[in-house]
Amino acid sequence: MTRCPNCGAELRFDPEKQKSVCDYCLSAFSVEELNEAEKPVAETATPPVSEADKKEFSEATHVYVCNSCGAAVIADENTAASECYYCHNPVTLSGRISGEFRPDKIIPFKLARIEAENIFKDFIKKKWFVPGSFRTEKQLDKIVGLYTPFWLADCKTNAMVTAEAKIVNSRNTGNCTIIHTRIFNCERAGFMAFEKIPADGSKKLDDEFLDSVEPFDYREMTDFNMSYLSGFYADKYDVPKSEIIDRIRNRAASAAKDILKDDIKGYTTVNIKKNTVNLIRTDWQYVLLPLWFMTYSYKNKIYQFAVNGQTGKVAGLPPLSIPKMLAMIFGVFAAVTTVFALLSTMA
Repeated sequence: MTRCPNCGAELRFDPEKQKSVCDYCLSAFSVEELNEAEKPVAETATPPVSEADKKEFSEATHVYVCNSCGAAVIADENTAASECYYCHNPVTLSGRISGEFRPDKIIPFKLARIEAENIFKDFIKKKWFVPGSFRTEKQLDKIVGLYTPFWLADCKTNAMVTAEAKIVNSRNTGNCTIIHTRIFNCERAGFMAFEKIPADGSKKLDDEFLDSVEPFDYREMTDFNMSYLSGFYADKYDVPKSEIIDRIRNRAASAAKDILKDDIKGYTTVNIKKNTVNLIRTDWQYVLLPLWFMTYSYKNKIYQFAVNGQTGKVAGLPPLSIPKMLAMIFGVFAAVTTVFALLSTMA
């Protein structure tokens, strides 16, 4: 039985395409691409997690489940959780977590809690119309150190672009300008390898929200060790690889398009008409990345905020207080009215 080199699902041969296809991630492979995918991985690749490591992880962690939103809060055996960091409802201890959720790598927290609080305070100073309760110490108390799950993909790809390129020349003749345009159809293709393409593994955190807190410096990534969880919480992935392969493919396609487009030189303009990337092998790492995370409930809506626990970058869009906005508008209106009234009496 042949497995998909991208997501590990079983492949089937499609007579119409004359390729082996995966019904889970929708990848398709020629015989040559499958042979390429079967080549040995470089020695620097992450070795599989041993059964002993999985057992140690399972025995040293507790999982707390929120009966309100369904979140699973992971903590080490020395760290207890009393409430959900998403909706702040009580959580209940439900036992151990499977060793299958043991991460391969982790980026440890670099910023202390007090640093994250100061960054958040500076962020809020610039927001005039947030509700008053958003600035309180009670809200700051909701900040938790959270390791959020990410998949990192190392991809081998076959990429191709088709482009329309133009060379435009002009010359003046008397009172006329003659423009001469030559149009060319160009193709560029190549084998490319991309490393550490990230995709978040949590359904509870919005993709765009997590994109805005990137980048992380993966040079500081290290092998996972239980000691890094001490005093912090973690989320387990609930998005399997098969559900994010399209996002990985799109990111690879975007990078490949830029590389191949740069190779189309000597033209006035280049317009990409078609951009295709076929993933022929994807090696995965399951990693935990550090966030100082909080939520804020306002008018029946949950707002999420995060400070990158490595770089200090802030992500999140605060709620707007309509009464504050109206008060500002009326205040400005009243001030302008008063000025006009004074000017009228002086005229």
